[in-house]
Amino acid sequence: MAPLRHLTPRTLWGRMLALYSATLLCFLVLGLGTYYHLQFVREIEDVQDTAGMLAEVASLAVEDSVVVGDYETVQRTLAKTLHYSPFRAAAFIDVGGHTLRIAAPPRDGGTPPAAIVGMVAAQLYDVNRPITVGGRDYGVMRLTFDEAAIAQRLWEMIRDAALLAAACVLLSLFAMHRLLRRWLGQLTRLQRYEEDLSSGAADAAARSGDAPLEIEQAMRAVDRITHSIRSRFDQRIDTLIDSLIQHKSALDEACSVCELDPSGRIVAANDRYVTASGYSREELLTMPIDQIGELLEPRRHGRHGASTLTCEVRLADRAGRPHWHRRTVVPIFDAARNVEKYICIEIDITDRRRSEQLALAHARKHEQAAAFARCALVESDYDTLCRLLVRSAAVGLQAECAALLQHADSGERCVAVWPPLHPDARAEADAGTGGGTGRAEVALRWGEARGVLAVQGPAEEGFTDHDRYFLDNLAGTFANAVERHDSSLQLRYLATHDPLTSLPNRAAFGDRLATTIADGGVVQLLVIDLDHFKNVNDTLGHAAGDALLVEATHRLQAALPRRAFVARLGGDEFAVICPPGFTDEAADACAEALVDSLHRPFVLDGQQVFIGASIGIACAPRDGSAADDLVRNADTAMYAAKQHGRARGCRFQGEMNARVARRVALESGLRGALDAGEFTLAYQPKQDVASGRLTGFEALLRWNGPAGPVQPTEFVPVLEDTGMILPVGTWVIHSVCAQVRAWRDAGMPPVPVAVNLSARQFQQDDLVDVILAATRDAGISPSALEFELTESMLMSDPAAAEGILLRLKAAGIGLSIDDFGTGYSSLSYLKRFPLDALKIDRAFVRDLPADSEDLAITRAVIALAHSLGLRVIAEGVEDAAQLASLRANGCDEIQGYLYGEPLPAADCLAIFTGKVLEKTVA
Repeated sequence: MAPLRHLTPRTLWGRMLALYSATLLCFLVLGLGTYYHLQFVREIEDVQDTAGMLAEVASLAVEDSVVVGDYETVQRTLAKTLHYSPFRAAAFIDVGGHTLRIAAPPRDGGTPPAAIVGMVAAQLYDVNRPITVGGRDYGVMRLTFDEAAIAQRLWEMIRDAALLAAACVLLSLFAMHRLLRRWLGQLTRLQRYEEDLSSGAADAAARSGDAPLEIEQAMRAVDRITHSIRSRFDQRIDTLIDSLIQHKSALDEACSVCELDPSGRIVAANDRYVTASGYSREELLTMPIDQIGELLEPRRHGRHGASTLTCEVRLADRAGRPHWHRRTVVPIFDAARNVEKYICIEIDITDRRRSEQLALAHARKHEQAAAFARCALVESDYDTLCRLLVRSAAVGLQAECAALLQHADSGERCVAVWPPLHPDARAEADAGTGGGTGRAEVALRWGEARGVLAVQGPAEEGFTDHDRYFLDNLAGTFANAVERHDSSLQLRYLATHDPLTSLPNRAAFGDRLATTIADGGVVQLLVIDLDHFKNVNDTLGHAAGDALLVEATHRLQAALPRRAFVARLGGDEFAVICPPGFTDEAADACAEALVDSLHRPFVLDGQQVFIGASIGIACAPRDGSAADDLVRNADTAMYAAKQHGRARGCRFQGEMNARVARRVALESGLRGALDAGEFTLAYQPKQDVASGRLTGFEALLRWNGPAGPVQPTEFVPVLEDTGMILPVGTWVIHSVCAQVRAWRDAGMPPVPVAVNLSARQFQQDDLVDVILAATRDAGISPSALEFELTESMLMSDPAAAEGILLRLKAAGIGLSIDDFGTGYSSLSYLKRFPLDALKIDRAFVRDLPADSEDLAITRAVIALAHSLGLRVIAEGVEDAAQLASLRANGCDEIQGYLYGEPLPAADCLAIFTGKVLEKTVA
């Protein structure tokens, strides 16, 4: 835009002429462009029409000539076609490839611009006409346009039109120039009139002449304005003088004003300046201005002596009260622009200054309070927090010193002081001296401590209520921070310690064990689990259990060597990290000492309680180089100790992991075995000893796992421990009922089928309902079933067991005791419970009749059962000698491989052919 403004004419007529020229030029270019385009299109169309007509005429003549082979006539026809045509060459090409070419004579005239020639060439193409007579092709006639001749005609037209347009433009501009100069010349006269009027040489009104109407109106407006200015000029001068006098009076009333000579000495002053300065008028006169007041801000000025000076000064009146003034020194110049004198104007800013100081003090206190609050959120060191408190108090109030004092039995004790190197601050703080208006303090309590936060300032200046409020806020923030700090410590303690025993918890134990292993060397780890602790909680309550855990913790700590680390992992499980360098023998001795200490009786609520401890021992890096591996192996050893009788220590062995892995694999495989249909039932027949007939079957659970068949002694305990025995037991009951029905339908005589009940099944509330529902679904009588129970199942809750057995017996279901003699062997339950039979365990049958002790036990069991009206069934009978001994002693039934091994359900029907009975009885 700057170059454009530079090129713009300065005069009005020049700008109007430039605008007119630009507009005329734009319209001229637009019109000529449109005209040229139309002419170009029309010329091209005319040329194409002419060329088409000539080509049509020439092709007719050429056709007539080529039929008779008159090529001379063809040549003359082509030559005639080129005269006065837009073509520059013509040619005839026969089918043999021979060419007859004719060129137009050279044209006269100039050379048109190449751009126009190119435009013409882009629109015109050679004319090719095939010469065909009677369906026979004789060749092609080709006519080539003369682009230069056509472009020359267009160029001459453009040139002539442009010259004519340029002449018209020049004539128009000349006429407009003359008119504008004539019309706008009146403005120049008006300017000269204004100059004469300003100098007083002209009195008459401006004359417009023959100027346009707008200029005449402007000149008449100038006349009116001139007369108005003249009439009001004198009035304004008088008013201005009165206003200056009033402003001077107001300035004297509002400000302190004095007059200075060029050297800066006071030569005159108003009454307010004399009163504010604290001097008499006589003392002020001839005093330099720099001696009046104390400069508070550096002077700000431009060129020395020739610009306004501003500053702030502190004055004291005759009573000694401080005041603050804003001083402005203004130079007054003479006609030669030299400083004639100075005027000093001072405005009282005392109230503003005090407000600013109060605002700054408030901001400073707010900043210190906020900074202390931020630090209190992140600072965890108590001493640092105390130092930050007294520092914030001293800086916020600009006090000489600050101290945090704590009340003690012997007096006040200084906890922190600021500044730290103040020579007398701590002594004064401890003594509690320095009262009066220069001391402020607030009471505070942090944690269990009580004290005061005190600050000491100048004795003549006291602290306000706002200052004490500031101290109170700091004290509150400090108390909250200390409380939060104590809570954080407590939380950190609780995060790493057991709240009941105050021992480190599992998290702290894991960190300590990982660190100990990382330090290298041999690490002995003991994992301790209290035996039968659940019985204490169940019988005496959890309060007694907690008391036992606390006493057990004390015994563990007393029995452990120094530097041993003991932690409670949870529940009744503890862990001990032996000191570095402990050997296997020392760790085993430590475990034995712990077992002994926990084997002694505990006295809870006046009652002696006996528990034990099973301890697993693992050693790093032999049994694991990682903390998790070492703990897992120690746990494995601890469970091995429980399996071997409890109340002992057991060191980890490599094969323990194999057993654990086997159990985990079994548990994983059993999870989906029922849904996958991997369980089957085998039926082992039972034989009457006297008659040799079939008396029933025992249903035995079999599992064909993914890796092959698994022994019941291996997978049934896993089912019991995991609780999967419940759905599997229900499936067994339903399957047995369905099989009994299938046998009856196949013609098998009714014989009972025995099913083993697990302890978890026997504890089901709806066990009887499940059994009866299964018999109803299968359409069989409940008397077709017989259930075998162990002694431990009945004696765990005899009252509940009696109710269940009575319901089963009322439904007609047979009941027998399995593995008699290996459990409680209590005679009272044989009399109490509605039983039908006893099964002698295979352990007593295996060595018959050679073992006299087993024989005596067998006789006693048979005699006892018969005296109570119970049948006796012997398990595990595998040879004739055993059968003979049992028959001689009155055993009722036998079960074992001698009579028949467990068979699939389909093979059980073969027993009724008689071949099996003959074989086994014999």
